[in-house]
Amino acid sequence: MKFEKWHAGEVLKQFEDQAESNANDFMDQVALNAKARCPVDPVTFREGSFTKANVSFTPQTGSNKGKLVQYHTENRWTGRFPNQLKNTVRRVGRPGSGNIRVYYGDFKVYYGLMVEKLGYRDRSGRHHAPVHFLQAPWESMKNIVSRFIQFGE
Repeated sequence: MKFEKWHAGEVLKQFEDQAESNANDFMDQVALNAKARCPVDPVTFREGSFTKANVSFTPQTGSNKGKLVQYHTENRWTGRFPNQLKNTVRRVGRPGSGNIRVYYGDFKVYYGLMVEKLGYRDRSGRHHAPVHFLQAPWESMKNIVSRFIQFGE
């Protein structure tokens, strides 16, 4: 059997583009669900600046017991405002690479990992349990990802 005028490269490229488009739509859905779950403190507003800390202490236990330990921290942004972490949730991917990710945070919003994995303290000092705002949407949707990419449902 012989196929005439069948352009395999073009047909396969269409399938690839459709699969990539569906994958982008899927990860957009994950990002939207992450934004919906992201905690927001409506009261927190703090003018910010970049600061460094010079840390020095003498441990009372461990291998450095009695020895002075000193180090300098990186520049960190100290400002906060409502929805700051929520606004940084985004989908990232280069067209044609097949590598699509959802990220949160940037150089001013570096504390997303603490909120997601470790928990956080509010202004009153009360500790809150970790809020898995990115992990939970992915876990709930990952069982349908292959069907979504294939059929776009």
